[in-house]
Amino acid sequence: MDLESFDIARISIGMAILVYVANCAVNQRVWIRRTFSWGSKDEYPKIYRMNIVGGTMIGLFLIVSPFLL
Repeated sequence: MDLESFDIARISIGMAILVYVANCAVNQRVWIRRTFSWGSKDEYPKIYRMNIVGGTMIGLFLIVSPFLL
């Protein structure tokens, strides 16, 4: 299997997203664009959950997709 530079870029972006998700999960905080600061899990539970679930799904998709088909 020969990975092109586009595939390598997708994999690295997916890994960066998963690192952000891991940082949010470990520190129990999420970046809030409205206030341009970090907010706690208790202050913004819906946004926290969306970041964890959505970020994990998008990150894994970007990493796995070059290896499919």
